[in-house]
Amino acid sequence: MAKQERSRRTYEQFLDAAAEEFARYGYSDANLQRVVDRTSLTKGALYGHFARKEDLAEALSGHLSAFLEELGERGTGWGPAELRSLTVEFAREVEAEPRVNAGLRLMLDAAQTQPGVPGRLRWPPGSVRPVSPAAAAAGETHPGTADGAADLALVILVGAYVTASATDRKGLAERVAALWDAVSAASGGAGQAGP
Repeated sequence: MAKQERSRRTYEQFLDAAAEEFARYGYSDANLQRVVDRTSLTKGALYGHFARKEDLAEALSGHLSAFLEELGERGTGWGPAELRSLTVEFAREVEAEPRVNAGLRLMLDAAQTQPGVPGRLRWPPGSVRPVSPAAAAAGETHPGTADGAADLALVILVGAYVTASATDRKGLAERVAALWDAVSAASGGAGQAGP
């Protein structure tokens, strides 16, 4: 039992170290030796848990996906006030949870090489999900939110994220809220709902 617990702790240490690395450098510039250097462990221990850089990235992306799924399940209506609330909550999670921060950085890096919005970053979370693999191939989806409101939420969140001055994204939630407030003021008050 002690060996399993040690293995789990090692796995978690590498995920935490990789989260810092990917959030700071992105996928292409991340370096596994720096991940190892952030721990008191060996490269062999890293490879015992993660055979490739892609495996680390996938594990971190899974944290983002899990959070987005949870956030999407909370949604009942996708008006401007709820979108504001969800994006601010998402930004708070990015600030508080390095693994979610890294997952978002990885997804945005991947989005630069793929057409369209990445599946994990449909906004609001879960608003546009394929009904089945066959239906997805046919382009059928569950009903979502109005494209304009969803696009605005995505632009506010991603814009605040990519222009943040620090890799830990401290202050992101405040920036997202301020951007919503600016949009609300410019549009006559629609969507203003406190932080």
